[in-house]
Amino acid sequence: MSSVLLRSTLLAASALIVPGTAWAADAAPVAADAAADASTGTEIVVTGRYKGDDVSKVPIAITALTSQQIDSVPGDFNIRTLQRFSPSLSVQGFSVRNQTITIRGLGTNSGQANEGLDQGVGIYIDGVYYARTGTAVSDLLDVQSLQVLRGPQGTLFGKNTVAGAIDIRTREPSFTPEGSFGLTYGNYNYIRAQASASVPISDTLAIRIAGSSNVRDGTIYNSTYKDKWDDRHSYSGKLDVLWKPTDTTKVRLIGDYGTLYGTIGFTTVASVLSPTLANGTKVARDFYAKAASVGYTLPDKGEFDRITDINSSHDQKLNTGGVSLHVDQEVGNAILTAITAYRFWNYFPHYDGDQTGAEIYGNSTVGPHQKQFSQELRISSATPGPLQYTAGLYYFWQKQTNYQNTVYGKDAAKWLINPSGPDALLNGLEANAITKPETNSYAAFGQLTWTFTPRLSVTGGLRYTWEKKSGSYAATQDGDVAAVSTLGAYAATAQAIRNAYAPSGGDYYVSKGAGNVSGLLSLNYQATDNASFYATYSRGYKSAAVNLVRQNAGLDVFIKPEKVDAFELGLKAQLFQNRLTFNTALFWTNVDNYQANIYDTDNRVTYLSNAGKVRSRGAEVDIRATPVEGLTLTASGAFTDAKYVRYTNALCPYAQSYQSYCDISGQRLSGVSKWAGSIWGEYATPVGGGNSAYVGGDVAYRSSFYSTVNDDPYAKAPAYTLVGARVGVRADKGNWDVSVWAANLLNEKYWNTLAVSSTVGIVQGVLGDPRTYGVTLRTTF
Repeated sequence: MSSVLLRSTLLAASALIVPGTAWAADAAPVAADAAADASTGTEIVVTGRYKGDDVSKVPIAITALTSQQIDSVPGDFNIRTLQRFSPSLSVQGFSVRNQTITIRGLGTNSGQANEGLDQGVGIYIDGVYYARTGTAVSDLLDVQSLQVLRGPQGTLFGKNTVAGAIDIRTREPSFTPEGSFGLTYGNYNYIRAQASASVPISDTLAIRIAGSSNVRDGTIYNSTYKDKWDDRHSYSGKLDVLWKPTDTTKVRLIGDYGTLYGTIGFTTVASVLSPTLANGTKVARDFYAKAASVGYTLPDKGEFDRITDINSSHDQKLNTGGVSLHVDQEVGNAILTAITAYRFWNYFPHYDGDQTGAEIYGNSTVGPHQKQFSQELRISSATPGPLQYTAGLYYFWQKQTNYQNTVYGKDAAKWLINPSGPDALLNGLEANAITKPETNSYAAFGQLTWTFTPRLSVTGGLRYTWEKKSGSYAATQDGDVAAVSTLGAYAATAQAIRNAYAPSGGDYYVSKGAGNVSGLLSLNYQATDNASFYATYSRGYKSAAVNLVRQNAGLDVFIKPEKVDAFELGLKAQLFQNRLTFNTALFWTNVDNYQANIYDTDNRVTYLSNAGKVRSRGAEVDIRATPVEGLTLTASGAFTDAKYVRYTNALCPYAQSYQSYCDISGQRLSGVSKWAGSIWGEYATPVGGGNSAYVGGDVAYRSSFYSTVNDDPYAKAPAYTLVGARVGVRADKGNWDVSVWAANLLNEKYWNTLAVSSTVGIVQGVLGDPRTYGVTLRTTF
């Protein structure tokens, strides 16, 4: 099945209801235990507004997974999985640390991470903000509902949600004994086991325990180690205690811990950079000339061959966990809520800096050790009425200790400096630095909805945030290197060269605070009992960044906050006795002071800057239907036209690297597919004995996108289509389910992320997962 055919199919599905060519996704969210079947007429609830609002009456564009869709996901279930169902969402990156999440093209510039840069898509699990985007690769455990709120959510969610928020809720303990167990086995020796159990201790106290084990052999062959890499080992657990001393008081204490390790987070060579630049000049030494100087030969492989010859360790490990206390107290006509949380996120990496079998960089890593504390106090109206409100206070503290390490190998001098340079010039040299960014953030917020006629309501909200950013930087030159006196012709300049590649000193501490106001104004018109229109304006801010790198003249370590103005028009409708749900949104978002990673070639420093202004506009649509009994269908899609409105001093693409800088104003925003869509379906029919057989499938399509901020053509990832299928039998009461499944059924070869390494002379890429298949058994009791 070709990408063109699948794109045409997606377009046709939406065109049945919406005329025109601009279309996209707005999947309906579901309540914690609400039935997903549109034909039942069950009210679908938005958890992200803290009030359990009916989605058909809420002026927000939302994507959510139903319980059917969650259960249908084969293999790993994490935030990356959401891309199959929410076309506006994109997750890119090549390591546990280096993950970027965007919605409608906005959030964080694609494929790159910087410890001083906050994310623009907020991740919340049980109401707790997760500051690290590495959460995207961690297996989600005991999920009850999952919603993606698109567009600025700064009034209620606040902390860095200029592009949207991902709201995940886990299952609470129950006062009725219950349990579940799931086991999956697939190719690549994939084994996933999950179990949970709720046990009442008394009439007022219950506990829930959940655990997960997820292991897989590697899918990429390393010809140097003669072993399969990209193996993964993930283990997590959760303890949840629920105490309800009265009908008006609920206390929930949650603790969780998880670990992920394996030979992961590496790239393969996608191609070699041309020796000829756009103006016809030749580079001084291309990849092949450098490789010849050290006696290295690149393996003979095709672009998508799952082979690497990396010769340094890539063992990586992540530990994360935390504890949170949730208290809800009804007081008259209001609900008081307090959420207190502490979390940590520790990453222990090894990363071959050149990603080849040459010995240029033995290691090039940033190992963040992060901890955070948050406190939220909130009051919300508890009874129906023309005035509904939410107000509160919020505090967030975060501190990171980032260990940066670069180790130069025996080939570094010849590769980086001169083919006649002695190996000992840089061999064994280490550049080390420790940075410690810290954030203290205080906020007060309020939101009010006034229903001044039975069909017309207006919502207004404001949030004031004062935030202090601080941090320190310290660098040292280390390593076991040869004495300068032994380096012959380089003896006089050796130390200066080493100082350039491994600078030391320049320690400093900086601190700065500032405040901002964000808010929204939304008008919602309930045209009929089953259709509503809304118009929304939102103002949001993404935090200022602190750029903890070696200071140079003219480099300001503080980067201005992004300012976001978003406009949205939406329609939500339920037709044919709720057998068809149709939601659509048109959006236009302007971002000033867009934050981007820039590389200073003179000082060999990656730093943050305000790139100028970007704009994202487009359309989204979601269709959900149950045309006949047993058949459920969804079709979602997004058309996103995102570009740099003003970006006059960007780092040039490789082919224009003879210039000091490039003006890329008017070009596409990186990381954004102009077209993206998905189709999901399942048909179930009774087979007797209280059981049903079912068959299902899903298709996800993304058009091409640029993986680098400067839209380098070498980093343009082609369009791809992923197809999944499943067939199974289950008990109608839901106490057991057996299925056979396949993901990437057609074994599509595609790139998740591409990056240009002009220093090495190659294009590096992260391959998408190959075809996987297996069998899954689930049981509940």
